[in-house]
Amino acid sequence: MCPCAAQQLCGGLAGYWPAPTGDFNWCEPDYVYTSYVTEVWNSLTSLCFLPGPIALWGLTQDWEVRTNLLLVAGIGLGSAVFHGTLQYEAQLLDELPMICYIVHTTCCLARSDVSCPKEIKAFLLALCVLLLSTNREAVPHKAGRLVMVLGFSGCFVWLACSLAGVCTTLDKQAGGCYYRTRYQYASLTVVLAIASWVTDNLACKTLHSLPLGLPYPQLHATAWHTGMAYVCHCLCRAVLGKQQYRTGDAAKKPN
Repeated sequence: MCPCAAQQLCGGLAGYWPAPTGDFNWCEPDYVYTSYVTEVWNSLTSLCFLPGPIALWGLTQDWEVRTNLLLVAGIGLGSAVFHGTLQYEAQLLDELPMICYIVHTTCCLARSDVSCPKEIKAFLLALCVLLLSTNREAVPHKAGRLVMVLGFSGCFVWLACSLAGVCTTLDKQAGGCYYRTRYQYASLTVVLAIASWVTDNLACKTLHSLPLGLPYPQLHATAWHTGMAYVCHCLCRAVLGKQQYRTGDAAKKPN
């Protein structure tokens, strides 16, 4: 049986995976194309997080920046696994790279040496181990999830308040308006992606019964995943740019 109202729209194939145990079961119908992937479109579009890190990888030899890129790739791979199975363990593989990425990005952009302190890296590693090794209902696990939510929220607020200033400083060094333009595009994309995420969850039945026979628009897959992949790429480009200007390796104009 489908665990939520949205999944009254389940596909007709028998599912390979057990009944969903994750906190979310998205609006995309389950097992429509194959019995081995629960949400095919959400799984496929999760991979759009990969091209950005691949494109930027060769522009730096700095492993702090490369770690930032690897975390974005981890978000995409974890999201694909989660949407493919809808199991809680896979949900953690989606969420843990997110918290590590946003904390790492905040540290790199907030610090003059463009680094994430070893103490914070150790804390993030301990948090991942805690959540992956404890039962979902255990008190330490719930405490770890609370820390994850608070940490994510705090970093999101810092980025929202400080990123414009960071981009302005980078543009002064670059002699243009590249970073501010990307910041503006990324800010608009965040708003549109969040609106799509909310609409996809709250208006699921309506989206599956659009007038004139219009198909379900797959907002979570098309708008949320692709939009946030673009936002992560812009953030990674800011981290890369700050590292390049700090070391004097930046080209005259950013790519």
